[in-house]
Amino acid sequence: MDNIFIECFGGIEDSRIERTKKHLLIDVIALTLFGVMAGAQTFDEIEEFGLGHEEWLKKYLQLPNGIPSHDTINRVLSLLEPEVLQKSFIDWISKVKGYVNENVVAIDGKTIKASHRNSKGLKALHILNAYSCANGLSIGQMKVDGKTNEIAVIPELLEQLALEGAIVTIDAMGCQKELYEPIVDTFRLSNDIKPECYDSEINGDHGRIESRRIEALPVSLIDNQLDLNKWANIQSIVKVAYTNHTVNTVENRYFISTLPYKEVQRIANSIRSHWQIENNLHWVLDVVFREDESRIRDERTAQNFSWFRKMALSLLAKDGTKLSNKRKMLRNCINPENIINSLRRGV
Repeated sequence: MDNIFIECFGGIEDSRIERTKKHLLIDVIALTLFGVMAGAQTFDEIEEFGLGHEEWLKKYLQLPNGIPSHDTINRVLSLLEPEVLQKSFIDWISKVKGYVNENVVAIDGKTIKASHRNSKGLKALHILNAYSCANGLSIGQMKVDGKTNEIAVIPELLEQLALEGAIVTIDAMGCQKELYEPIVDTFRLSNDIKPECYDSEINGDHGRIESRRIEALPVSLIDNQLDLNKWANIQSIVKVAYTNHTVNTVENRYFISTLPYKEVQRIANSIRSHWQIENNLHWVLDVVFREDESRIRDERTAQNFSWFRKMALSLLAKDGTKLSNKRKMLRNCINPENIINSLRRGV
């Protein structure tokens, strides 16, 4: 394997009992990543990928006892600390490709629907994701006990990321509904302060023609109605009017921001960027990687496998071709040397 890959992933602590270590940890990590990049969606399929390409794999991995079984891969992933695996990937990407300074980091949660255990009364695993819009990749994740607990987990995830100078965007789950009516009323009623406005370009995607008008006002207009002490550094309230010209409808959405209301274009760009986590991450995880169908029950294993999907997605997205992700994975399965080329390029 590439020396940088070994440097970043080789230092992960192996908590297995010594007598059970028939396979090297870095071999299991690399095989799992290769398998997922080639379309494997289960541990059995990763094992089959390994058996089908064993001679090729030995060019890059040591494999002292051949291809690990699906049970071994499962057990190894259940012992890995998710935060350590994430950090190793980000370190590797930074050294291989370089890391663009963050502009917008989108935070949003996703449930792996088939991971529930009704017999034990356990809900499906819900993971809070952080997505770098500048780099087009996942930069962190944390599990939540239930979707109603996202608010409590968001600060923990941000602390783990240690961001500096980035705009963080969060959907309505991170807000409080008592803000809604005062903000709506403020934009509805006439004010002495004229809102700063920005009209985005008209888009014609998905069979509809849409335009957006963004208005921003200073938060001081509602500070006499609410206790805003819980919202550190909040500076503006925002209204976005989405006009669907195809059916002639208008939908208004409202936001709060720590950016000054005079920076309305920057606010608008940040709101638009947030949707990358839905379109470029969550949608792809479900449609391409079929994450919603994953029946991995162990929470740590499910977290780690979810991260391998995100690692694979980052590499597939920037492989230099315009093929669909499914075709890229098929191509990787037929000729796995493409995987090594992707790893050497980074993202």
